[in-house]
Amino acid sequence: MASEVSAVIGNYRGAAVLRDCLDSLHGQSSPPVETIVVDADGSAAGIAERILRVDNRGLGVSYNRGAAEASSAYVLFLNNDIALDRECIAELVHALDDDPARFAADPQQLNWKGDTTIHARTTLTHGKFVREFIPGFHLEHRVPAADVIPTICANGAAMLVRREMFERLGGFDETFFMEWEDLDLCWRAWLRGWPTVYVPRARLRHRVGAATGASDQSRRTASSHHNILRFALKCLPASAAARVVAGELLRLPRHPHAIASAFPRVAAELPEIRRERRGLEQRRELFEWMIAGQMA
Repeated sequence: MASEVSAVIGNYRGAAVLRDCLDSLHGQSSPPVETIVVDADGSAAGIAERILRVDNRGLGVSYNRGAAEASSAYVLFLNNDIALDRECIAELVHALDDDPARFAADPQQLNWKGDTTIHARTTLTHGKFVREFIPGFHLEHRVPAADVIPTICANGAAMLVRREMFERLGGFDETFFMEWEDLDLCWRAWLRGWPTVYVPRARLRHRVGAATGASDQSRRTASSHHNILRFALKCLPASAAARVVAGELLRLPRHPHAIASAFPRVAAELPEIRRERRGLEQRRELFEWMIAGQMA
């Protein structure tokens, strides 16, 4: 018998998109036993049945609050601007049920028209110090795959996690407002020996950016640079973390305000980062395997 799923939707400015997401959950061949909408701005009123109101402190905080209310063995985290294909949840559950060591399952994401893949398997290799998502490394998030396969991380817009493992990891890092909370979470799981897998037969459509606007961009960019630095210093081997820090300094002229604010904030967090780093088992062989494309 397949494991039960609780759906947790992070909602912000969702009045125009949330109903499509909820309808897709109701239409699943294996629907969630409960759906919790964590509402950061009141826009879910009159649309969702079970609403948990929170302050707008970022997606990770919203997901953590929803997961704390969930009752199932698996938790499906969702943005409000997605719609799942009918078999999506069933395919994700099957992937986790297949191996009790697996932490998370990551579906294939298509654009809203359903004709272009915008997210598939994620890999990380050495890269340039500029014009990369992560300085010094190349993150590729559209690597095709025919079957269930390891991936660096699941995408935070839609990911199924094993709740017991999620709780043992302490959930999402709540200092991350937006961006890279998914990478940080899944990397910490990998360090414990808990893989994340990409599940290409689990499919959904995503209206990317439908619930965020230009007014959010400045805060989002600043958060991204802070989060990359904190993730690197917390989770990566020392040489790799130094590579990220050097890359951030090199691209300071391109993003002066965002990066200049990120460094002092991370500096103030260093005692906490060191404590968290000591709690993680740094495994160089795992990092090298990931950088090599996760080839067996």
